[in-house]
Amino acid sequence: MSFFTVARRVVRILSPARAHKSPIERRIAHLERLIAYEPSGGSPPIASTNLSRLRITWVIPDFTPGAGGHMTIFRIASYLERFGHEVRFLIQNPSIHKSGAAALATINEYFQPFSGIVELFKDRAPDAIGDALIATDRFTCYPVNAMQGFTRKFYFVQDYETSFYPAGAEALLTEATYHYDFDCLCAGDWLHRRMTEQFGRWSMAWPLAYDAGIYRPGAGLTKRHRNRIALYARYVTPRRAVELAFMALAVLQKQGVDFEVDFFGWKLGTLNVDFPYRDHGVLTSEELSRLYQTATIGVVFSATNHSLVNKEMMACGLPVIDLDLESVRAIFPDNAMAFALPTPEGIAGQIKRLLEQPQERERLSREGLAYVNNFSWERSARLIEAAIKDRVAYATQQGGCDG
Repeated sequence: MSFFTVARRVVRILSPARAHKSPIERRIAHLERLIAYEPSGGSPPIASTNLSRLRITWVIPDFTPGAGGHMTIFRIASYLERFGHEVRFLIQNPSIHKSGAAALATINEYFQPFSGIVELFKDRAPDAIGDALIATDRFTCYPVNAMQGFTRKFYFVQDYETSFYPAGAEALLTEATYHYDFDCLCAGDWLHRRMTEQFGRWSMAWPLAYDAGIYRPGAGLTKRHRNRIALYARYVTPRRAVELAFMALAVLQKQGVDFEVDFFGWKLGTLNVDFPYRDHGVLTSEELSRLYQTATIGVVFSATNHSLVNKEMMACGLPVIDLDLESVRAIFPDNAMAFALPTPEGIAGQIKRLLEQPQERERLSREGLAYVNNFSWERSARLIEAAIKDRVAYATQQGGCDG
């Protein structure tokens, strides 16, 4: 045995156990990387606060084109920039983009126009200052909580993320973020009430909207199919409950109902089903609008906060079916949507009813259009801007953020 072979064995024996980690140790290390941040130091620049030109920093996870939650974030940030504020992004633990410049290029090419600064960070909380600091998901809350150079901290809450996980460490670490001293900017009344009533947070609600330049009723020559179901089939997101929709389709088939399905939202591949279907996968906004303008009914589910898809369908005059849940009822009025019990039979019953009752479809189309008519992203952005201004002004009077 050579000297070098012996030396290598000695090094392996004497090396610390970190050379090999068990599965549980790897999971712990992963979570610690997401939540373990030391205080950044620094103090809020209260003396130079200008409410007409706030310094607003968003902390976001990395992203790829097509990310719906990021699209909403970038849309609101773009409006805030147009309203005259200084806006920038910090990307936590980047895994896709190698530089802030590359991320900025992706934002402008695939999301919204934005001219602010984009920077990356990991391991340490950034040493940054400003008026408003905004967390955007459960794990961005941890560096935001550690950053001390901002007058007020906010949580841009788009869903109740505790429900994304089974009961356990990740669910508990997620729920812990709702106890931080952040002001909550909530996508809808259901989240707003939960943040206020369950967690005692200062909270406001802004409505998810839609792009009226894209999602609108079809022109006079556009005709709806007789029996086509547009079904949001993003099954890789469990809260979309796509399995229930498939079981409902099986019930309809056994009942002899005549229907076809346009699946969209995720590529499904070849299906072992007897009914006609089209597997559209991920569609562009323009392609979605054309689908919504010609389908007979739309089916989109969410077991937590509602999806943007509902309102985009309604804006195209498409009658919509969603689940009969508190989170859905809190947003949509009774007359604007068909609510299905969250069982295969309940969903099948509502689909069959609408397929067989054209007058009911026409009523839902009319009421849905009336409901979404007053929503716009600019109005939602103005509500968010007003909340940020009010809370920064309040924190300035109190001497800065304690969180």
